[in-house]
Amino acid sequence: MKKYNRLLGLHLDEVKRFFDNENIKYTITEIRGRKDKEKLIIPRVIKISQKEDSIELIVTYFSDSLL
Repeated sequence: MKKYNRLLGLHLDEVKRFFDNENIKYTITEIRGRKDKEKLIIPRVIKISQKEDSIELIVTYFSDSLL
């Protein structure tokens, strides 16, 4: 999975666009905390792993104040 390391930390939309362009199947798993949900609005990919015949994207949300 090292070939996808450059996608880590990117916005979910950018990563989805990459996999769609490459015709690679993927699933998205979200991790959400219990606090500050209204502030955490930017989905970023934090882990990419192989799952059978597709790629699993683990996503968590960040504040836009980090941009």
